[in-house]
Amino acid sequence: MRFDIDLEFSVELPVEDGSEPTVVHGSIKAAGREIQIHTDSAALFRLGSRRNLPAIRDVARYLAKNGITVTVSVPEGTIVSLGAVEVSAFHRLITNSAHILPGRSNTWSTLLKAQTRGDVQGSLIPPGTPLPLAPTFQRRFRLKPTTTHYTFGGGRPRLIFVRDSETWDGHPPSEFNLVAETTLIGSDGDATFVLPELAAVQAHIVHREDDEYVFFAGGPDSPTGRPQVLRTGARLVLGPWRLVFFREEYADHGRPFGGRSAGEFARPQRPQFDPRRGQLEYDAVAGVGDSRQPQ
Repeated sequence: MRFDIDLEFSVELPVEDGSEPTVVHGSIKAAGREIQIHTDSAALFRLGSRRNLPAIRDVARYLAKNGITVTVSVPEGTIVSLGAVEVSAFHRLITNSAHILPGRSNTWSTLLKAQTRGDVQGSLIPPGTPLPLAPTFQRRFRLKPTTTHYTFGGGRPRLIFVRDSETWDGHPPSEFNLVAETTLIGSDGDATFVLPELAAVQAHIVHREDDEYVFFAGGPDSPTGRPQVLRTGARLVLGPWRLVFFREEYADHGRPFGGRSAGEFARPQRPQFDPRRGQLEYDAVAGVGDSRQPQ
């Protein structure tokens, strides 16, 4: 691809206050793949809002892909070069592009003066960076741990349930909110959470005083097996039903000091202080219901 251009032009810029219009004269010259656009005033070049910058980056990327360079200049110097240009890391940081090379600062100041006079609306450069330019990171900052203790019963604890793959009827999973202190799960009409094809009372979930939800197989009068403290993501299998427990992370006590979905069971957790009970408690990994008096 080669360009041979020798073109002169003039543009009359519109005005709104009734004053004499500004006429900008310029030229476009090219010999090969380098195109030079020169005008006698920076008032011709306007970008509008910064939202147009991605479009300019796309144009510069297309020019670079085809080995073309377009340079825009005024009598004070070059404003910008787009396309196949060598760009430093500093310029990449400013323009967020490897194909845009800004001109000298005095040229940009000329453009900004034209904007101040009202000859041009908008600017070809992004807004200025607030001082100081150097990073202002706090080097010795330490994250202050927070607990997962929220409102008692908060975080919308719930069961998401669906039939197993062999008996699935095509219906999407449903939800059941755990609002009772004791939730009976079974096929009996008096159960809190009725699921067909189960025993009258197949299992029950207890909301303890320490704001934990604990699953028991069997009924309250005849529990079987080992109780299970429910964490977000805990899976339960009841006959042809598959259930998953969910609770919002900010209220799930699975991981002290900040919370984490499903807890962290790789190693014991540090005890956290419960301001509601005035006690230190352990994560379930250290023992269900294991607590100590405040120190």
